[in-house]
Amino acid sequence: MVDHSPSILVVDGLSETTAVLKAVFEPRGHAVNRVRQSQLPNSPLTSPRVVVWHANESDAAPLADCFQGIPRIFIGRADSPESDGETQRFSQPFEYRELLRTIESLLAK
Repeated sequence: MVDHSPSILVVDGLSETTAVLKAVFEPRGHAVNRVRQSQLPNSPLTSPRVVVWHANESDAAPLADCFQGIPRIFIGRADSPESDGETQRFSQPFEYRELLRTIESLLAK
């Protein structure tokens, strides 16, 4: 039985990132959803297990607080909280292989 719970949420970024994550993780039973940062306050989202946030502006970090306690991966140059132990950072350009490994390890927890 495949559980398509909202496992991975992608905020902003390239549609190719979402396509790669869907191709890898959906066959394993992890749903991948994508939203724009501007849609977050109005989106009735259930809590994902991992958030992949493409953030190139420093004002993205305060909005990320709505995902407190959920493992987050920031891609880009945004200022993000590092002290919570839940945040990973990737600079651009990044390697999909490294991103996939990081998501796999976070989902395994």
